[in-house]
Amino acid sequence: MSELEQKILKNPPPKNFLEEKFHSLGFEQLTDIQKRALPIICQKIDSLIIAPTGSGKTECIVIPIFSQIKETKKQGKIKALYVTPLRSLNRDIFRRIIKYAEQEDLTIQVRHGDTPQSLRKKISDSPPDVLITTPETLVILLTQQKMLTALSELERVIIDEVHELLSSERGSQLSISLERLQLNSNQKIIRTGLSATVGNIEDAAHFLVGTKKPCKIIQDKSIRKYDVEVKFVKGSISEVADSIIEYIEKSDINSPVLLFTNTRGESEFLASILREKTLMNIELHHGSLSKQVREETESILRSGTSGIVVCTSSLELGLDIGSIELVIHYGSPRQVTKLMQRIGRSKHFRNTSAKGLIITNSPDDEFETKAILDRIKNSSIEEQKIHNKSLDVLAHHLVGLSLQMGEISIDFAYKIIKQAYPFRNITLDEFCNVLEILDQIYILYFDKKKMKFWKKRKAFRYYFENLSTIPDILKFKVFDSVGKKIIGSLDQRFVGDHGEAGNIFVLRGMQWRILNIDEKSLQINVEPISGQKNKVPYWEGENIPVDYDTAQKVGLFRNKVKRGSLSMINKIILELDFNIIPDEKTIVIESVRTDRNVVIHACFGTKINSTLATILSSLLESTLGYVIQSRSDAYRIVLESNARISKKIFVETLMEKFDLASVVSASLIGTHNVNWRTWCVAKKFGMVGRGAIYDRKSGHFIYERYQNTPVVGEALRELFHDKFDLKGTEIILNRVRNKEIQIEWVDVNKFSKLAEPLLDHTTKYYASPANVDKAILDLVKKRLLKAKHRLICARCGKWQLAVITKEVKKNLHCKYCKSRQITTTFYSDYDLIKIIQKKYSGKKLSAEENHRFKRAWKVASLIETFGKNAIIVLSGYGVGADTGARILRNMTDQELMYKQIYEAERQYVMTRGFWD
Repeated sequence: MSELEQKILKNPPPKNFLEEKFHSLGFEQLTDIQKRALPIICQKIDSLIIAPTGSGKTECIVIPIFSQIKETKKQGKIKALYVTPLRSLNRDIFRRIIKYAEQEDLTIQVRHGDTPQSLRKKISDSPPDVLITTPETLVILLTQQKMLTALSELERVIIDEVHELLSSERGSQLSISLERLQLNSNQKIIRTGLSATVGNIEDAAHFLVGTKKPCKIIQDKSIRKYDVEVKFVKGSISEVADSIIEYIEKSDINSPVLLFTNTRGESEFLASILREKTLMNIELHHGSLSKQVREETESILRSGTSGIVVCTSSLELGLDIGSIELVIHYGSPRQVTKLMQRIGRSKHFRNTSAKGLIITNSPDDEFETKAILDRIKNSSIEEQKIHNKSLDVLAHHLVGLSLQMGEISIDFAYKIIKQAYPFRNITLDEFCNVLEILDQIYILYFDKKKMKFWKKRKAFRYYFENLSTIPDILKFKVFDSVGKKIIGSLDQRFVGDHGEAGNIFVLRGMQWRILNIDEKSLQINVEPISGQKNKVPYWEGENIPVDYDTAQKVGLFRNKVKRGSLSMINKIILELDFNIIPDEKTIVIESVRTDRNVVIHACFGTKINSTLATILSSLLESTLGYVIQSRSDAYRIVLESNARISKKIFVETLMEKFDLASVVSASLIGTHNVNWRTWCVAKKFGMVGRGAIYDRKSGHFIYERYQNTPVVGEALRELFHDKFDLKGTEIILNRVRNKEIQIEWVDVNKFSKLAEPLLDHTTKYYASPANVDKAILDLVKKRLLKAKHRLICARCGKWQLAVITKEVKKNLHCKYCKSRQITTTFYSDYDLIKIIQKKYSGKKLSAEENHRFKRAWKVASLIETFGKNAIIVLSGYGVGADTGARILRNMTDQELMYKQIYEAERQYVMTRGFWD
């Protein structure tokens, strides 16, 4: 029997006390997890509590903890810290637990990035008994003397949503913060973690309590039921939106509906389409929206107002959003944990089935969702892989320690850091190398003789500019010069690598040509194109990876569909022109006789396929002597080259023995991936300024300059953690060599539909227009005819009319003075009327007013001569009277007119940055 178990048996808490306490707060009976966890919490034992949503985890922690700290509370001392991953979750937890704090006469406050300065000062001057915060804000508190004093009697730390922090660098950051908290407190701090879903439970427990301490794991292994319908829609996202509306209308739902997407771009796009198609209330919720907008949406959810809230991961965690009867997910959630968290937001009660609809227009997504649902039945959850030895996190905390404690010995700091589980294997050399870098860039003094370090002048600024482990990445707005609207954003990495005028890229499922980049306003001006067959860089952002087990199950389901033992709505497998099915034990390579590219179908998941793609392109390049480019997803790899890749060369390459890590490392040298990561790490080390704009030359320069330092070392570590799976790939290669996985080569006349997701990114949202000119002209025409105007009599200024272009009538005239001199201005311009009336009454105009009056007469002259066509031309973006006159005089037909309007708009967009 372990020491921990002996302690539990030796000091059982008074049972009646616990039950009476809960009964007094309105609980009729304890849930299973509460019965098992309460004795552990009361005995002040470090513990990790894992239980489904709605099982009362939060209450079984805070009620006994608040009861205990009531007995030891001291004026001006924080006794308990509650850490959650999201600011919105901070506010939500505050609403849920304040009543329990007040019951025990305890004060409670929230402190995070959105907290106003006045409240921050109040918390510092008069600290509460309980403080709710985020990992990033905790990093700030550890350097403020008033807060360190307030935390000097801290007894309890509660970490909520442990699984969310486990696999990110935020988790590594928090693990050291917890050690620094203990360093500051006179009490032994008891740590308690909460989670609904964890794949690697032992790792999670160690992560929570540190390297050398035991942790009691209390798990409710009951499986919540998921009543989930999977619907495949053959068509565009517009048709998906139609199906969503129809489904909700038929379901007779009496609560708001959550509609999850995997990316912010998808949520924005889907919300805009739904608003056009339905009178239902459509709201948005994602991390890039303002605090006020997010809180308003959360209030709408709690109020129970009917409608659809389109959201991303920002609403997947344990926010109190009231009663939700239905959750819809567009596309596959990609992971078991994502489905459980998101669909689990519905019927948010113990012993109720979560109700959801997964709707998609992708065959992969239908297979994948069914695979994920099958894994849920078998309690199979993805592992959350910890970021071990994150050197930029270490650098930041070393600076933090110097701000917290002053001069520190290496031995002491090294011991503290190693107590944090993600840093348990850090070597003294690695530790000192980080200090050397910080010394070189004037952030810390590192005295090698005395083996001590302390802060330099730049330490304070560096520390507070790098509180987040997520690098501060600038975003460029992408402006569609045809639609005249912002269509999305690209981060500076993509712009730095591919952002040159004339380059083509894919965003929102369409191809766009870059017209120019305005670095001052961080805007990229683009035009849509189609029918281009040349290779284009595709920007997906950070996709949610699909793990090996889910991809294997997709392969198994493909086989079952082919054999007729499983049915799917999509018919992609049944419609294949070849009989061999890419499944869990078969790699199928498609080769087109007239195309030198090959598509490798492999059901091994995102990271293994990414690793295979990297080693195949690298090894085949050395064999063939040609550049081989690769792309991959969870189910396929595309190799692009001017060389012909034969079956013989391909199989020989896979059968070859080589050191996987060396090949992958060598293949990354000089690539966009490693340059970008190095830039981001350099930013987190304080080498690159906060507002600096990335380009590939500067990224490569930093890589070359710091190649043998922790900077590039950390960049490579992050890449290997996030993008690759060396261990899993080694297993796959050995199975291929042992003939446990078959390789089948198929020569085809054209690539199959199964190959399309990586060959053509334009099918998900739109059908590609047949003719680029016609497509653009149609979009331009549609926009110009919807433009809003304010028509005004240029002679007397008494008559005015607000109108859109297509509603403009022939033979315009003023009903007061009968004049046909009608001018137009933008819809919200009320000043021109006053200027015309001022001129009409004989008053003197200012120089600016006179300029506007003359321009109004020019416009009136064009409208009198050319009628409605003049108003169409003047609806163009940046098209004034002079340009409009040129277009109208040269007009021979409507199509030419629209072409010239668009050309004038392009010229305006491309040159306005040079205008005064």
